Amino acid sequence: MTSANLIPQIPLSRAERAAIAEIESTTNLLTLVTRLTQMRCAAISKFSETDWIACAVHDEIHFGIQPGDAVALDTTFCNDIRLDPRPLIIPSVSQDKRYAGRPTPQKLGFESYIGLPIFLQNGDVFGTLCVMDSRATLLEDPDLIETLSIFSRLVGCIFSSHRELAES
Repeated sequence: MTSANLIPQIPLSRAERAAIAEIESTTNLLTLVTRLTQMRCAAISKFSETDWIACAVHDEIHFGIQPGDAVALDTTFCNDIRLDPRPLIIPSVSQDKRYAGRPTPQKLGFESYIGLPIFLQNGDVFGTLCVMDSRATLLEDPDLIETLSIFSRLVGCIFSSHRELAES
């Protein structure tokens, strides 16, 4: 991703940085997600009103996404999850008429995508756990989405507890 495609970095709050730091396991979790899915890029994001903001990234294919980078939310698949918070699985973006023309996947060059909402304990959608690859991916394991859902719930719990600490 070139800087021309990104909005200038948006700072994460102290509580958000602490949550990510606490889970040094975030890196391990994202690495595990890439191993389970056979996809090579995974990220935890948060949503602002207008932006998708990377909180943590494991990027083996060098899409160029770094923590703090932001992309216009309405150009992403994650926006679909914000609007309808359930898992979104796209094994081949270019073959799916609903998603083939989206600007962000075209700019970054990813062909497969899995996204799951990250809920805070109050029920708000915080962001997504998303996995991407530049090649189409067969997603044949019926337990994969449930496993990824467990990971996204874990991340949501951690962010919720850090927000509660920051507010007290």
